[in-house]
Amino acid sequence: MLSPSGASTSVSSRSSALPISIGDDDAFFRKHEPKEFLLMVLSCFMSIRTQICAFLMHIDIENWIFPAIFAKYINHVIWLHPPWSNQLTNRHPTQYFIGQCKSSENLAVNIPEPYFYNEGIYAHRRDMKSLVPFTLTVSTIHESNTMCSACTDITSELINEAFILDVDLDAFSTQDPFREFYSAEQFALIDKLFTAPRPPPLDLHPGTCKVDAATATSVEAKVVFESASLAAKVVCDEHKAHLSSLWRWMRTLATGAPAVDEERVPSFCDPHELLALATLLLSLPLDTFSPHVHAAIQTTHATALRLVQQHSDTTSIPRLGINDDLLDLDEIGQLRLSHCSLSTESGSPEPPKKKQQRVDSEDLNDSEKTDVAIMACLHDLWKSLADRENYPLPHHVSTAQEQGELVAGLESLLNRLHNPCLITVARSVEDGYTPAEQVADLQMQFFEALRRIYGVEILSVVLDYDGAADDAPILRSMGFEVVDVRGEAQVTSSSSLGERHMRCQPLNYPNLAFTSL
Repeated sequence: MLSPSGASTSVSSRSSALPISIGDDDAFFRKHEPKEFLLMVLSCFMSIRTQICAFLMHIDIENWIFPAIFAKYINHVIWLHPPWSNQLTNRHPTQYFIGQCKSSENLAVNIPEPYFYNEGIYAHRRDMKSLVPFTLTVSTIHESNTMCSACTDITSELINEAFILDVDLDAFSTQDPFREFYSAEQFALIDKLFTAPRPPPLDLHPGTCKVDAATATSVEAKVVFESASLAAKVVCDEHKAHLSSLWRWMRTLATGAPAVDEERVPSFCDPHELLALATLLLSLPLDTFSPHVHAAIQTTHATALRLVQQHSDTTSIPRLGINDDLLDLDEIGQLRLSHCSLSTESGSPEPPKKKQQRVDSEDLNDSEKTDVAIMACLHDLWKSLADRENYPLPHHVSTAQEQGELVAGLESLLNRLHNPCLITVARSVEDGYTPAEQVADLQMQFFEALRRIYGVEILSVVLDYDGAADDAPILRSMGFEVVDVRGEAQVTSSSSLGERHMRCQPLNYPNLAFTSL
């Protein structure tokens, strides 16, 4: 954490920084890969507003932004992204709404883009309640000597406005931690099971050409937005229903019962899809689930295989035909998983933590709760990984020159702005997004940029990550006041990393610093 001298605030996470360091209606200026822009599917959202400190203790790096917007701590998000990350479409300041879905009470936004409806967190404005408006600006980081219209928007929006600067070092160099974690065959199954349907084409007035966003009238823009919103609603509603169906199967399996009874197979059950799910679950390490759950998965696989063979003259539902050539099933329905065994000895990076979902049933014993939590984690993870061909996670390990250019571009923009009220920086090493061999250099480059922009007299630094004690003397030698150092170097074996992922145990997301100015 960085704080102004004389007003040092000691916090160890972004969540605890929010209620302490900012007031209502702050802008939020972020330099990140957008993985943290996602919403966790949460319930009881009124506690966000009434018990903000307690609520923020239960969320993490990947899901804290929108709850903060809903709580009215932030009213404008400005996202700067590197050229290789295109998960959100660039836009000038645009107003959207966040609110609770009327049907589920879960939090959702009305941004009609795949990034949101693929996760099932999109909702049409009329399907939400407790609406909170916010503004979103998205722009690519530019060279330090350019001042584009988006940068002009940013500087004008932040005049006389308090804002937070939130930086993740993986924005300067990022890797996809899942590239080596799952095999191609497993990814093919994930795609088949969890890919959202394609949105219908926008049906504008006959003869209407493509609308240029730069010259569109307000009426044209509203027509396009409403058409996109309705298309997103169709996709999201269908996708959420399908995800719920998959979750019912997975939750049933987690209790140790087969997903379906062969004697009473529901008419809506697609045996091909059930076979794909059971095959995917069986491809995980043997100790992923307790023995009785693994046995239930095996029984379900055998049942689904028999059903597929009995109905071999029928076809599967359309969604299971997506990328059908990628699935390699042999004549008896067994997946050829040449590299499917997820060895815990693998040196692949730790994948991003997926928040362990709450188990509601009080009737489950501790073992069943663990298995249900694992299934919930996998369900949440796999829906995020689906359709990598069209919506892949960013992967670009930057050269030293590229890193320097990106830091310079950010520095150039910050020099045009007044001081932020809070600076947060995340290393994103343990989650696998920032290359471990580059994080030290990236961290040093960013602190050097902070020193050039703001000096060192008004900054107080709190470091909170494993190995921070080794970095503190270096920052002190640069003139920074390091007021607190938390976290010790810990050697973690690759086997425990694999176990932590599969068991979905909480990981600490190390935050480099918080700054109030």
